[in-house]
Amino acid sequence: MSGTVVGEHAAAVARVHELEAALDAAPSTVVSRRDVPPELLARSTVPQLLRMSLEEWAMIAVLCAVVILAPWWTYPIVLVPLAGRYHALGVILHDAAHMGSRSTTGRRVLEVLCGLPLATTLAAMRYHHLRHHRDSGMSTDPYFKDGEVTWWWWIVHTLRGALLFPFWTIRALVGVAALGLPSLRNAYARVFLQDRSGLDLREAAEVIACARAEVRQVAFQVAVAIAIVRAPGIMLWCYLLPVILASVISARRLLIEHHYESVADRRAETIMATTRDNHLGWLGAFVLAPRNVGYHVVHHLHPQASLVVLPRLRAWYEARYPGSYPVG
Repeated sequence: MSGTVVGEHAAAVARVHELEAALDAAPSTVVSRRDVPPELLARSTVPQLLRMSLEEWAMIAVLCAVVILAPWWTYPIVLVPLAGRYHALGVILHDAAHMGSRSTTGRRVLEVLCGLPLATTLAAMRYHHLRHHRDSGMSTDPYFKDGEVTWWWWIVHTLRGALLFPFWTIRALVGVAALGLPSLRNAYARVFLQDRSGLDLREAAEVIACARAEVRQVAFQVAVAIAIVRAPGIMLWCYLLPVILASVISARRLLIEHHYESVADRRAETIMATTRDNHLGWLGAFVLAPRNVGYHVVHHLHPQASLVVLPRLRAWYEARYPGSYPVG
Protein backbone atom coordinates (compact mmCIF):
# COMPACT_ATOMS: atom_id res chain seq x y z
CA MET A 1 0.00 0.00 0.00
CA SER A 2 1.49 3.36 -1.04
CA GLY A 3 2.27 6.10 1.43
CA THR A 4 -0.38 8.30 -0.18
CA VAL A 5 -3.10 5.69 0.31
CA VAL A 6 -1.98 5.04 3.88
CA GLY A 7 -2.15 8.77 4.54
CA GLU A 8 -5.65 9.04 3.09
CA HIS A 9 -6.80 6.08 5.18
CA ALA A 10 -5.32 7.62 8.34
CA ALA A 11 -7.12 10.90 7.62
CA ALA A 12 -10.42 9.05 7.09
CA VAL A 13 -10.10 7.11 10.33
CA ALA A 14 -9.12 10.27 12.23
CA ARG A 15 -12.15 12.16 10.91
CA VAL A 16 -14.54 9.36 11.88
CA HIS A 17 -13.00 9.12 15.35
CA GLU A 18 -13.17 12.90 15.74
CA LEU A 19 -16.90 12.83 15.10
CA GLU A 20 -17.51 10.11 17.70
CA ALA A 21 -15.28 11.91 20.21
CA ALA A 22 -17.22 15.15 19.72
CA LEU A 23 -20.53 13.39 20.40
CA ASP A 24 -19.10 11.51 23.40
CA ALA A 25 -17.81 14.78 24.87
CA ALA A 26 -21.30 16.33 24.96
CA PRO A 27 -22.60 16.96 28.51
CA SER A 28 -24.43 14.08 30.18
CA THR A 29 -28.18 14.34 29.88
CA VAL A 30 -31.32 12.32 30.53
CA VAL A 31 -30.92 10.64 27.14
CA SER A 32 -27.73 8.59 26.97
CA ARG A 33 -26.05 7.29 23.82
CA ARG A 34 -24.00 4.91 25.95
CA ASP A 35 -26.92 2.76 27.11
CA VAL A 36 -27.72 1.31 23.68
CA PRO A 37 -27.15 -2.47 23.37
CA PRO A 38 -24.04 -3.16 21.24
CA GLU A 39 -25.96 -5.32 18.78
CA LEU A 40 -27.99 -2.27 17.77
CA LEU A 41 -24.82 -0.37 16.88
CA ALA A 42 -23.45 -2.81 14.30
CA ARG A 43 -21.40 -1.03 11.65
CA SER A 44 -21.65 -1.44 7.91
CA THR A 45 -19.04 -3.53 6.17
CA VAL A 46 -17.58 -3.11 2.71
CA PRO A 47 -18.97 -6.47 1.43
CA GLN A 48 -22.42 -5.51 2.75
CA LEU A 49 -22.38 -2.15 0.97
CA LEU A 50 -21.01 -3.71 -2.21
CA ARG A 51 -23.89 -6.18 -2.23
CA MET A 52 -26.39 -3.34 -1.83
CA SER A 53 -24.69 -1.44 -4.66
CA LEU A 54 -24.96 -4.39 -7.02
CA GLU A 55 -28.63 -4.81 -6.09
CA GLU A 56 -29.28 -1.18 -6.99
CA TRP A 57 -27.40 -1.46 -10.29
CA ALA A 58 -29.36 -4.60 -11.16
CA MET A 59 -32.60 -2.65 -10.65
CA ILE A 60 -31.21 0.26 -12.67
CA ALA A 61 -30.39 -2.14 -15.51
CA VAL A 62 -33.93 -3.54 -15.51
CA LEU A 63 -35.50 -0.08 -15.45
CA CYS A 64 -33.22 1.13 -18.24
CA ALA A 65 -34.27 -1.88 -20.31
CA VAL A 66 -37.88 -0.82 -19.79
CA VAL A 67 -37.01 2.73 -20.87
CA ILE A 68 -35.41 1.43 -24.07
CA LEU A 69 -38.05 -1.17 -24.95
CA ALA A 70 -41.32 0.30 -23.70
CA PRO A 71 -43.42 2.98 -25.47
CA TRP A 72 -42.19 6.54 -24.97
CA TRP A 73 -45.22 7.59 -22.93
CA THR A 74 -44.24 5.18 -20.13
CA TYR A 75 -41.07 7.13 -19.40
CA PRO A 76 -42.50 9.41 -16.67
CA ILE A 77 -43.69 6.29 -14.85
CA VAL A 78 -40.24 4.67 -15.02
CA LEU A 79 -38.30 7.87 -14.30
CA VAL A 80 -39.38 8.10 -10.66
CA PRO A 81 -38.21 4.63 -9.52
CA LEU A 82 -35.08 5.02 -11.65
CA ALA A 83 -34.26 8.26 -9.84
CA GLY A 84 -34.95 6.43 -6.56
CA ARG A 85 -32.29 3.83 -7.36
CA TYR A 86 -29.68 6.51 -8.10
CA HIS A 87 -30.75 8.18 -4.86
CA ALA A 88 -30.12 4.86 -3.11
CA LEU A 89 -26.57 4.75 -4.51
CA GLY A 90 -25.93 8.10 -2.84
CA VAL A 91 -27.26 6.72 0.44
CA ILE A 92 -24.90 3.74 0.23
CA LEU A 93 -21.96 6.07 -0.42
CA HIS A 94 -23.14 8.16 2.53
CA ASP A 95 -22.92 5.07 4.76
CA ALA A 96 -19.42 4.34 3.41
CA ALA A 97 -18.40 7.89 4.34
CA HIS A 98 -18.97 7.01 8.00
CA MET A 99 -16.56 4.08 7.85
CA GLY A 100 -12.88 4.07 8.69
CA SER A 101 -12.50 0.96 6.55
CA ARG A 102 -9.09 -0.55 5.85
CA SER A 103 -10.36 -2.21 2.69
CA THR A 104 -8.81 0.19 0.19
CA THR A 105 -9.83 -1.89 -2.82
CA GLY A 106 -13.37 -2.23 -1.50
CA ARG A 107 -13.63 1.52 -0.88
CA ARG A 108 -12.46 2.23 -4.41
CA VAL A 109 -15.04 -0.15 -5.88
CA LEU A 110 -17.77 1.45 -3.76
CA GLU A 111 -16.68 4.84 -5.02
CA VAL A 112 -16.88 3.68 -8.64
CA LEU A 113 -20.31 2.10 -8.13
CA CYS A 114 -21.95 4.71 -5.91
CA GLY A 115 -19.94 7.93 -6.02
CA LEU A 116 -18.44 8.70 -9.40
CA PRO A 117 -21.75 8.18 -11.28
CA LEU A 118 -23.23 10.88 -9.03
CA ALA A 119 -20.22 13.17 -9.63
CA THR A 120 -18.74 12.78 -6.17
CA THR A 121 -15.85 10.95 -4.56
CA LEU A 122 -15.85 9.21 -1.22
CA ALA A 123 -13.30 11.73 0.07
CA ALA A 124 -15.46 14.71 -0.90
CA MET A 125 -18.56 13.14 0.64
CA ARG A 126 -16.69 12.41 3.85
CA TYR A 127 -15.26 15.94 4.02
CA HIS A 128 -18.54 17.84 4.13
CA HIS A 129 -20.81 15.15 5.55
CA LEU A 130 -18.85 14.30 8.70
CA ARG A 131 -18.46 18.00 9.46
CA HIS A 132 -22.23 18.33 9.18
CA HIS A 133 -22.66 15.57 11.78
CA ARG A 134 -20.04 16.99 14.10
CA ASP A 135 -21.36 20.57 13.96
CA SER A 136 -25.04 20.09 13.09
CA GLY A 137 -26.87 23.39 13.56
CA MET A 138 -23.68 25.29 14.36
CA SER A 139 -22.03 28.06 12.34
CA THR A 140 -19.57 25.54 10.89
CA ASP A 141 -22.29 23.12 9.70
CA PRO A 142 -21.86 22.88 5.90
CA TYR A 143 -25.54 22.04 5.40
CA PHE A 144 -27.08 24.77 7.54
CA LYS A 145 -29.65 26.90 5.67
CA ASP A 146 -30.24 30.48 6.76
CA GLY A 147 -33.43 32.44 6.27
CA GLU A 148 -37.05 32.29 7.27
CA VAL A 149 -38.57 28.92 6.41
CA THR A 150 -41.25 29.93 3.91
CA TRP A 151 -42.68 28.23 0.85
CA TRP A 152 -40.26 30.26 -1.28
CA TRP A 153 -37.36 29.05 0.90
CA TRP A 154 -38.50 25.43 0.31
CA ILE A 155 -38.83 25.87 -3.44
CA VAL A 156 -35.45 27.57 -3.88
CA HIS A 157 -33.48 25.10 -1.79
CA THR A 158 -35.24 22.09 -3.31
CA LEU A 159 -34.72 23.18 -6.91
CA ARG A 160 -31.09 23.97 -6.18
CA GLY A 161 -30.66 20.22 -6.08
CA ALA A 162 -30.94 20.20 -9.88
CA LEU A 163 -27.64 22.11 -10.01
CA LEU A 164 -25.81 19.65 -7.78
CA PHE A 165 -24.70 17.26 -10.53
CA PRO A 166 -23.20 19.95 -12.82
CA PHE A 167 -21.77 21.79 -9.80
CA TRP A 168 -19.96 18.67 -8.60
CA THR A 169 -18.77 18.02 -12.15
CA ILE A 170 -17.08 21.42 -12.08
CA ARG A 171 -15.77 20.63 -8.59
CA ALA A 172 -13.73 17.74 -9.99
CA LEU A 173 -12.03 19.98 -12.55
CA VAL A 174 -11.24 22.65 -9.96
CA GLY A 175 -9.92 19.98 -7.58
CA VAL A 176 -7.51 18.60 -10.17
CA ALA A 177 -6.31 22.11 -10.94
CA ALA A 178 -5.87 22.75 -7.19
CA LEU A 179 -3.43 19.85 -7.01
CA GLY A 180 -0.91 21.86 -8.98
CA LEU A 181 -2.05 25.33 -7.92
CA PRO A 182 -2.12 25.68 -4.11
CA SER A 183 -3.67 29.13 -4.48
CA LEU A 184 -6.89 27.40 -5.64
CA ARG A 185 -7.20 25.12 -2.62
CA ASN A 186 -8.97 27.55 -0.33
CA ALA A 187 -11.62 28.26 -2.96
CA TYR A 188 -11.90 24.54 -3.77
CA ALA A 189 -12.46 23.67 -0.10
CA ARG A 190 -14.80 26.53 0.76
CA VAL A 191 -16.94 26.55 -2.37
CA PHE A 192 -17.01 22.89 -3.37
CA LEU A 193 -16.30 20.99 -0.13
CA GLN A 194 -18.36 23.47 1.92
CA ASP A 195 -15.65 24.12 4.48
CA ARG A 196 -16.76 26.67 7.07
CA SER A 197 -13.66 26.71 9.29
CA GLY A 198 -12.21 29.97 7.98
CA LEU A 199 -8.71 28.45 8.09
CA ASP A 200 -6.00 28.67 5.46
CA LEU A 201 -6.31 25.27 3.77
CA ARG A 202 -3.62 25.50 1.11
CA GLU A 203 -1.51 22.82 2.81
CA ALA A 204 -4.32 20.91 4.53
CA ALA A 205 -3.71 17.19 3.99
CA GLU A 206 -7.42 16.37 3.85
CA VAL A 207 -8.09 18.99 1.16
CA ILE A 208 -5.15 17.72 -0.89
CA ALA A 209 -6.46 14.14 -0.53
CA CYS A 210 -9.87 15.30 -1.81
CA ALA A 211 -8.22 17.05 -4.75
CA ARG A 212 -6.22 13.93 -5.54
CA ALA A 213 -9.40 11.85 -5.57
CA GLU A 214 -10.84 14.21 -8.19
CA VAL A 215 -8.44 12.70 -10.73
CA ARG A 216 -10.60 9.55 -10.63
CA GLN A 217 -13.73 11.66 -10.95
CA VAL A 218 -12.43 13.47 -14.02
CA ALA A 219 -11.41 10.16 -15.63
CA PHE A 220 -14.94 8.87 -15.03
CA GLN A 221 -16.42 12.05 -16.49
CA VAL A 222 -14.35 11.60 -19.64
CA ALA A 223 -15.85 8.11 -19.99
CA VAL A 224 -19.33 9.56 -19.47
CA ALA A 225 -18.71 12.23 -22.11
CA ILE A 226 -17.65 9.55 -24.60
CA ALA A 227 -20.78 7.53 -23.79
CA ILE A 228 -22.96 10.63 -24.31
CA VAL A 229 -21.44 11.22 -27.74
CA ARG A 230 -21.96 7.59 -28.76
CA ALA A 231 -25.42 7.05 -27.26
CA PRO A 232 -26.94 10.46 -26.41
CA GLY A 233 -30.53 9.25 -26.11
CA ILE A 234 -29.83 6.37 -23.74
CA MET A 235 -27.51 8.50 -21.59
CA LEU A 236 -30.07 11.29 -21.37
CA TRP A 237 -33.10 9.16 -20.46
CA CYS A 238 -31.35 6.45 -18.41
CA TYR A 239 -28.66 8.47 -16.65
CA LEU A 240 -28.63 12.27 -16.80
CA LEU A 241 -32.31 13.02 -16.16
CA PRO A 242 -32.75 10.37 -13.42
CA VAL A 243 -29.60 11.55 -11.62
CA ILE A 244 -30.75 15.18 -11.71
CA LEU A 245 -34.19 14.19 -10.39
CA ALA A 246 -32.49 12.12 -7.68
CA SER A 247 -30.50 15.22 -6.71
CA VAL A 248 -33.69 17.27 -6.38
CA ILE A 249 -35.31 14.56 -4.26
CA SER A 250 -32.19 14.37 -2.09
CA ALA A 251 -32.16 18.16 -1.63
CA ARG A 252 -35.79 18.05 -0.52
CA ARG A 253 -35.02 15.24 1.93
CA LEU A 254 -32.15 17.25 3.43
CA LEU A 255 -34.55 20.11 4.16
CA ILE A 256 -37.01 17.76 5.86
CA GLU A 257 -34.36 16.07 8.00
CA HIS A 258 -33.56 19.12 10.12
CA HIS A 259 -35.08 22.03 11.97
CA TYR A 260 -32.88 24.89 10.81
CA GLU A 261 -32.18 26.65 14.07
CA SER A 262 -28.81 27.53 15.56
CA VAL A 263 -27.53 25.36 18.41
CA ALA A 264 -24.51 25.52 20.68
CA ASP A 265 -24.03 21.93 21.88
CA ARG A 266 -24.14 18.29 20.79
CA ARG A 267 -26.33 16.84 23.54
CA ALA A 268 -28.62 13.97 22.62
CA GLU A 269 -31.65 16.13 23.46
CA THR A 270 -30.39 18.83 21.10
CA ILE A 271 -29.99 16.29 18.31
CA MET A 272 -33.52 15.00 18.95
CA ALA A 273 -34.94 18.52 18.96
CA THR A 274 -33.33 19.57 15.67
CA THR A 275 -33.41 16.34 13.63
CA ARG A 276 -36.42 14.61 12.08
CA ASP A 277 -37.23 11.15 10.79
CA ASN A 278 -39.05 11.10 7.46
CA HIS A 279 -40.61 8.82 4.85
CA LEU A 280 -40.32 5.57 6.80
CA GLY A 281 -42.94 3.75 4.73
CA TRP A 282 -43.00 2.17 1.28
CA LEU A 283 -42.76 5.49 -0.58
CA GLY A 284 -39.56 6.26 1.29
CA ALA A 285 -38.03 2.90 0.43
CA PHE A 286 -39.21 3.35 -3.15
CA VAL A 287 -37.73 6.77 -3.88
CA LEU A 288 -37.87 9.51 -1.22
CA ALA A 289 -35.65 8.02 1.52
CA PRO A 290 -34.24 4.68 0.33
CA ARG A 291 -32.06 2.28 2.31
CA ASN A 292 -33.37 3.54 5.69
CA VAL A 293 -31.86 7.01 5.31
CA GLY A 294 -35.15 8.41 6.65
CA TYR A 295 -34.28 7.12 10.14
CA HIS A 296 -32.34 10.31 10.56
CA VAL A 297 -32.59 11.03 14.29
CA VAL A 298 -30.89 7.79 15.33
CA HIS A 299 -28.42 8.22 12.49
CA HIS A 300 -27.31 11.52 14.03
CA LEU A 301 -27.22 9.98 17.49
CA HIS A 302 -25.06 7.09 16.23
CA PRO A 303 -23.43 8.07 12.91
CA GLN A 304 -21.44 4.84 12.59
CA ALA A 305 -24.42 2.52 13.05
CA SER A 306 -25.21 0.65 9.85
CA LEU A 307 -28.23 1.72 7.83
CA VAL A 308 -29.48 -1.85 8.30
CA VAL A 309 -29.91 -1.49 12.09
CA LEU A 310 -31.51 1.97 12.12
CA PRO A 311 -35.17 0.78 12.31
CA ARG A 312 -34.41 -1.40 15.36
CA LEU A 313 -32.31 1.38 16.88
CA ARG A 314 -35.20 3.82 16.53
CA ALA A 315 -37.58 1.31 18.13
CA TRP A 316 -35.20 0.99 21.10
CA TYR A 317 -35.05 4.77 21.62
CA GLU A 318 -38.82 5.11 21.33
CA ALA A 319 -39.30 2.43 24.00
CA ARG A 320 -36.54 3.72 26.28
CA TYR A 321 -37.27 7.45 25.95
CA PRO A 322 -40.93 7.75 24.90
CA GLY A 323 -41.20 11.34 26.01
CA SER A 324 -38.01 12.48 24.32
CA TYR A 325 -37.79 10.80 20.94
CA PRO A 326 -39.48 13.03 18.33
CA VAL A 327 -42.68 11.70 16.78
CA GLY A 328 -43.73 12.83 13.30
